Amino acid sequence: MSQDEERLLNPADGVKPLDFGADGIIGSIDPNGRVVALNTYHPQHGFVTLTAADPFDEARRYDQAAVRDYRAGLAALRGFGPFFIEPIIQRQAFLLDGAIPSVRLTLASGDTVECITWAQDGGAIQCWEHPGLAPRYRGRISLQRCAYTQLTEGGPVPMPATQTRATLSGGVLTIENPALDWAAAIAGFSSDESWETSCDGPLTLDIPCPSDATVLTWGFGPDAASAREAAQRLAAQDAPRLLEQVRTAWGARREGMLDDLAWRGVLYGWLLSVPVEEGVCILTDHMLLPLAWNRDAYYVARALLGWRDEANDLVRRHLLWMFTLAERRDGAWGRCYLANGRIKDGAYQLDQQLFPLLELAEYAQETGDWATWERLRPQVDAVIEAVMARRAGDRWLFPTDETPADDPMVLPYHLSSHILLWRVLRRLAQIEPDGPWAGMADAIHAEVQASFVMPREGTPLYAYAIDGAGRAHFYHDANDVPLALAPAWGFVPAGDPVWQATVDFAFSPANVGGCYARRLGSVHTPAPWPLGDIQELIIAQTLGDHGRAQRAMARLAAAAQWDGALPEATAADSMRVVSRHWFAWPNALLACVVRGVLARP
Repeated sequence: MSQDEERLLNPADGVKPLDFGADGIIGSIDPNGRVVALNTYHPQHGFVTLTAADPFDEARRYDQAAVRDYRAGLAALRGFGPFFIEPIIQRQAFLLDGAIPSVRLTLASGDTVECITWAQDGGAIQCWEHPGLAPRYRGRISLQRCAYTQLTEGGPVPMPATQTRATLSGGVLTIENPALDWAAAIAGFSSDESWETSCDGPLTLDIPCPSDATVLTWGFGPDAASAREAAQRLAAQDAPRLLEQVRTAWGARREGMLDDLAWRGVLYGWLLSVPVEEGVCILTDHMLLPLAWNRDAYYVARALLGWRDEANDLVRRHLLWMFTLAERRDGAWGRCYLANGRIKDGAYQLDQQLFPLLELAEYAQETGDWATWERLRPQVDAVIEAVMARRAGDRWLFPTDETPADDPMVLPYHLSSHILLWRVLRRLAQIEPDGPWAGMADAIHAEVQASFVMPREGTPLYAYAIDGAGRAHFYHDANDVPLALAPAWGFVPAGDPVWQATVDFAFSPANVGGCYARRLGSVHTPAPWPLGDIQELIIAQTLGDHGRAQRAMARLAAAAQWDGALPEATAADSMRVVSRHWFAWPNALLACVVRGVLARP
């Protein structure tokens, strides 16, 4: 096996659970190979999880410290799986073909245990090899709706009770939660033991395993019988042959993507693409917030677009989910969504209205799929009309209730959202040159130049936000990527003195709440963000500053965890993760930059 096919991970880079998934089944394993969580789509609740985690304390929904503690705890969970009599003295973790987690354990006796885990055909498979050993399958387990723990809670979705009913019969363990109308099943245990038990809350398991090798298959369904059938259907197939199929597929997808951090953006985007009817929902992550934000999903889709034909089809189906399944209120998309298309948080964010339009235009232009464009084209007018309905009188200013970090706006008009609106209109003008789009884009550009450029200590800058009557808020945030992309998009030339002064301000101590040790972050989580480092990379490339670009890439490499995953934020004095071990957007944005797709005309 070549080095590219089996990549040894370095625990010094930061050990987080390793992720796997396919077709809406997404899970993680701990460093011992035991399953931390296996999550799947649910038509009513969005996403449900078979997990080792305790339920979140609903009384602390608006307690940010409690939310942060709970989310950090998910990264440190120890899962359910085989336990061995001899202690583990060495752990090695690999990614096979860049995607499939493999764990090799060395016991104090010198025996070696190996485990490979992957998702396939609506379920999951875990192959353990433990020659001559007779482990016990142990751990706490429950079937819950995903917790959806947010720092800026936009309105809790009522949490169903965590009721656990488990039955072991015929070598199949079924786990039900009657409050969810959902069940999971795990096949592959000895048929010698049978029992049934139930409790309120998680259940502690202790089940014997075969002595040499164990192949466990997971299945889900609306009841125990259907989940059991799904698990047994996978168990009846030849696991090595299935693994070979999956490895071949991931190896082909991996071809051509050399950078591990950029590959993580494409890989995780694939994992988070959840089939829903004829569409696909793209989640922001599968463990902390298995919800959909249009902004995050755009960058994931943009990273996938053009990678392979099957990736283009995922983007097409995501557009169908966004335009035909995702709920809109008064013509406007919400802040974020359950996977089933229901709005989770209804707050109005201007950029959330615009990213789907940009994704649709770019998809049509780059694939030539004008049939999908024509199908969704009426929605373009509807969305633009809803945006224009909020216009500030005869000025080309458009309010937003929240920042792209989901925080309240200090002043109503937001710079980077207006740059994004200009970009969308320019894209539409390329497709429909006889339409009104070019004139609207010119009007937006003129308004930004007239209204957002203001002096700060004698130097003209682009204000982060304005009220349209002379007040300005000077700030820049790691979430506001359109400002960094403004020259690449053609909004301003790279040598524009106002843009250069603004980005210089952004990476200086004067950017209070947004800059930490000259790295860009956010008041949302006060620390440096990899998204900010990627903005610096974009800016450095725009300015031709190769040294600065290399330094930004070095910081990103240091911030990445052992599987290449970039977190939301790291500590200012180190690269320790301080927020969100799982976050699709940073790696996806980096993949876009590495592929050079954001700056296309």
